[in-house]
Amino acid sequence: MGRGAELAALLAAYRDDGVNAVLVSGEAGIGKSRLMHEFTTRLGAAPMVLTGRCLEFGTDAVPFAPFLAPLRALVRDAGPDDPVADWLSGRGGPADRSGLFGAMLTLLERAADERPAVLVLEDLHWADGSSLQLLSFLVANLAHPDVFLAATHRSPKGALRQFVAELGRVPSVHRLAPVPLSRYEVGRLLAGVLGREPEPTLTARVFERSGGNPLFVEAFAASPEGTPAELLDLLHAGLPSLDADAHQVLAAASVVGTVAEHELLEAAAGLSGPRLEDALRRLVEEHVLSAAGTGYAFRHALIRQAVYERLLPVRRTRLHLRLAAALTGREDRLGQVAAHAYAAGDHRQALDAAWRGALAAERFGAAPERLRLAQRALELWERVPDAAAVAGADRLTVLDHAVDAAIAVTAVEAGLRFSAEVLAAAPTPQRYYRQARLKNLGRAGGRDDLLIALESLPGDRPSRLRGEVLAELAAIDVFTAETGRARQYAQEALDVAETFGDRTLTVRAHAYLGLAAAADPDAAGRHFARARAAADAHTMPGVATWEAALHIAVGRYDAAIEAIRAGIGAAHRTYEYARHGPILVVKWVQALAALGRRDEALDLITETLGEPRLPPLSQAALLICLGELELAGGDPVAARNAAAAAQDLLGDEPWVRPYRIRLRTLQARLEPDRAAEIYAATEGLRAHPHEAWPLIAAAAPADLPALPVVGPVDEAYRAMAEGGWDAAAEIWRALRQPAELSQCLLRAAEACLARGDRAGAEPLLREVDAIGLEPPRRQAAALAGRGGLRRPPASPTLALTARERDVLRLVADGKTNRQIAAELFISANTAGVHVSRILAKLGVANRTEAARKLFDTNASLSPG
Repeated sequence: MGRGAELAALLAAYRDDGVNAVLVSGEAGIGKSRLMHEFTTRLGAAPMVLTGRCLEFGTDAVPFAPFLAPLRALVRDAGPDDPVADWLSGRGGPADRSGLFGAMLTLLERAADERPAVLVLEDLHWADGSSLQLLSFLVANLAHPDVFLAATHRSPKGALRQFVAELGRVPSVHRLAPVPLSRYEVGRLLAGVLGREPEPTLTARVFERSGGNPLFVEAFAASPEGTPAELLDLLHAGLPSLDADAHQVLAAASVVGTVAEHELLEAAAGLSGPRLEDALRRLVEEHVLSAAGTGYAFRHALIRQAVYERLLPVRRTRLHLRLAAALTGREDRLGQVAAHAYAAGDHRQALDAAWRGALAAERFGAAPERLRLAQRALELWERVPDAAAVAGADRLTVLDHAVDAAIAVTAVEAGLRFSAEVLAAAPTPQRYYRQARLKNLGRAGGRDDLLIALESLPGDRPSRLRGEVLAELAAIDVFTAETGRARQYAQEALDVAETFGDRTLTVRAHAYLGLAAAADPDAAGRHFARARAAADAHTMPGVATWEAALHIAVGRYDAAIEAIRAGIGAAHRTYEYARHGPILVVKWVQALAALGRRDEALDLITETLGEPRLPPLSQAALLICLGELELAGGDPVAARNAAAAAQDLLGDEPWVRPYRIRLRTLQARLEPDRAAEIYAATEGLRAHPHEAWPLIAAAAPADLPALPVVGPVDEAYRAMAEGGWDAAAEIWRALRQPAELSQCLLRAAEACLARGDRAGAEPLLREVDAIGLEPPRRQAAALAGRGGLRRPPASPTLALTARERDVLRLVADGKTNRQIAAELFISANTAGVHVSRILAKLGVANRTEAARKLFDTNASLSPG
């Protein structure tokens, strides 16, 4: 009733190749689940519909709860050798989260190769943390055209609000919010509920009382004068008359949760055989429960709540105890055991189950649940006299697990609270190292804790922990320009890595040594070559980021792009693009902009700023690059807007200082009259000379600071600051850096014309014209006009950008979005956005027509 528009929107999204997920949001009772049922029913038998539910009571500690049933169904078809089958059975499976998530994605896409797959996730507002992480991963990486995700959730609050907002920014994700029923629709629904035509006054009153909420309409149908506060009473009163067995099963089901497995109902209700089956049949026939996989679900969670809240406390406790006993021995249900035991007041069993559940969650790779269960165990510790004996571990051990889990999920505040308690009781180097990691995650700086850890570790007995501490110190120092200390720490870390044959530590140590050796590009290059040789797919993106930064600093832009491509390729292979991709793209944009490949740089900026969950620092860095490109392209208004947006995103932390200096340089170029003032007010120039020299060149102070000049880029900017336009132009020409070269040529030509040297100015202006950048060409034309010189006409441009032409060629080759993404080192979602944009620009309806248009265009341009 009243859902034609929403149903049509869902079906249209399913048919749209550019959409792979829909989020259906609305208040309890608005009809989200019914809408999803009608949607999947109308799909017919062609697609495989996999449904999972996030359960309300006592199951929020079950890792990946809504995905378990769909994964088990897929594994049955894939066979027992699939890595997800090993993980589900507890035999093992992928060793890390990215490997596990990648295996799940592969399993889903392989199933879709045989038959389209629709994955429906109900009630995300009750989702466990691991499930939200997995859903986010699937949305970011899914590119199979025959996989469609649909999820329902109540109006989001807290963490879910941020999660839904981030997903809503993904172009391939649509959001849908069913609206309340109209007065006419309320009347039609009442007619169906009552079995007769309702009186107009009844319709009006129920419409007013219910607000158009379908579930509330049903509740108020019998008592139109009820109030929202009495809604649960109304829902309970609206239940059909039931015999004793059905009431017993219904009570047990309310304690189990919104979805109750048959075996748990049998255990809690104390019924079996025909009596249980008869009771369940009656509840299903009366539409109180419905079949859901191997169990039964309440028609609505509010009905479950109404039943549960009316149970006598003693009965509720007894049912919780029965369920805890029924689940005992189930290693995959320890979170539920803990929840039921806790609800029943059995703190000993709750503590035991919570602690063992935390250990099981660690094996499952479910860090959010590990943290939650460890916190529950710590909460119960003081309530259980012999807690250590019950748990089989002391409190410090539980706290250590809580700290480790907090690091894994970046729960900095909770982690630091637990870490402080641990260190107060038993300080160790390992625990100081973990505290430093938490502080670094929270941008609070953990150098002091690292130094304490280092002092506590014997220097004459190498250990992996010492190597990790040294590497962390090297990282902090290299990124705050303390290169001498960084080199010392990194070399000591490398010695430890070689002692133990630790490849990951070897990679980090060589990378930090390479960064610390920026003044000697050849030495730095040797260290990065060794880092690449030791790296695997997981460590390659980090190496590529650092190597690209070094190459860009010394003007080796092609080498930087080569390293970036390798890093992005590795990030895709390990499903870590969301983590490493943004900063690699920032470096890529910087290299492309330096080489004058403006269209490609703008394409990368546009597509990356549209990506979900883009870190603020990466977003700010891209906006600064955008401002630089817009200013170079002759649009100072757009450049100012980009600079202002970047300013709002940059914080005051030391590690963002290089980007703040770059922003100040852009602002100085936008306001040359204030360049000297901006330069004087900028901090940190001495610690970041590579970023400082462009600002110094823009301000051209009378006294140049004594900063190191590392490589030709710094040398060229220093020459510009001194007014040495010819010398700077020679360097920029060798680096193939057209924007800066054009600027220097124009200034040199101005100097020639000022002294009457028309012959000297003419070749300089012709070179600016040949470079072909705007607005330097317009400035050259103006200078040429004043000097009586001529300039050749500009060349025409194409309608599609360079990146769009690359995408179109791959579309014409029959590539899917995922294949395009892998080929161009972008995300699959971004590939889809490009395809949609190309279709719109070309005025065509599909990929085939776009490919035909490309073929026709190429044919028309071919001779003969």
